[in-house]
Amino acid sequence: MLAVVPLGSVSAEDSPLDRPMEFVLVHGDAAYCDRDGTCADWIAAEGQIKADTPKKLQKILKTVGKKKLPIIVRSPGGDVAAAMEMGLVIRKKGLSVAVGGSRLSGCGYTDPFCTSGRSKDGSATGEVYSSGAVCFSACPLLLAGGVRRIASPFALIGVHQITTTYREERVRYRTEYQMVNGRKKILSQKEIGRKIVGQHDTTKLGKKQKAALIAYLDKMGIDDAIFDMMMSATPSSIRLIKQDEAIQIKMTTEQESADDLVLVNGCADGKTIASCIAALHPAPPTPPPAPVSTPPVLPATDPAPQTPPQTSPSQPVQLPTTGNDEVIL
Repeated sequence: MLAVVPLGSVSAEDSPLDRPMEFVLVHGDAAYCDRDGTCADWIAAEGQIKADTPKKLQKILKTVGKKKLPIIVRSPGGDVAAAMEMGLVIRKKGLSVAVGGSRLSGCGYTDPFCTSGRSKDGSATGEVYSSGAVCFSACPLLLAGGVRRIASPFALIGVHQITTTYREERVRYRTEYQMVNGRKKILSQKEIGRKIVGQHDTTKLGKKQKAALIAYLDKMGIDDAIFDMMMSATPSSIRLIKQDEAIQIKMTTEQESADDLVLVNGCADGKTIASCIAALHPAPPTPPPAPVSTPPVLPATDPAPQTPPQTSPSQPVQLPTTGNDEVIL
């Protein structure tokens, strides 16, 4: 079953995402290193999902051994069966997946996943970005395998109807046989030709196909509502899954960035990425409040004697008034 996103007629030379998916072990550059020199690593997965892509995933997982590295994926889609196969492997390994891209050191912005940025063993150094990264068509089925499933508001998740391609082939054989007691005994048979004589595509899923897809989504903990989202968009269009929808149907577990997932890959189960990020950058302690200053208390002294005012008999004295009355002596 193939699910293809026709984003225009683009050749592999024009768009890195049109290439078959590749997996690269990426070592974080200086921005991903602690003071002790320990740097974060991740597995970059970019390109179209093909039938042989699961074998490539198994190969790189064997390379990294027991390390549980996050997978940063950027893909327009591809083979549905292969995407589900990889999702099962990812879940079994207990790995996390985020929608994002990897910009390898030495690669330009037009091709951030270039081959010239890789060392002889195939690994590379680089950085993670989320802006403009896509996970379309069959890619969300790979994303579903992550124990943590991350996509920032700047990355896009989209689905559409699954296109199943049926091919009719005519195969020719050369058969050698001999007759024994009137019966034909086959001595050898060799294929000498194969030709496609018919092909047609359909978006109608058979009962077994639909049951297998729903069973997979249920096993990954994804709500069946995503199936209706798939069916609502034709193969020539994309049904984008909004951030709140992705959380609601459990396509994503947190609204964080791929960059944050890489930085806190060791975040314990049950904790959010945001809490683990906060632990990496704790707030400075609040200083104690300054003591309140009070004016000094002076010792009590006897009041000075008051001298009555001197008045002259010839001068009038103003007395306090009550109401409108006024008294003058």
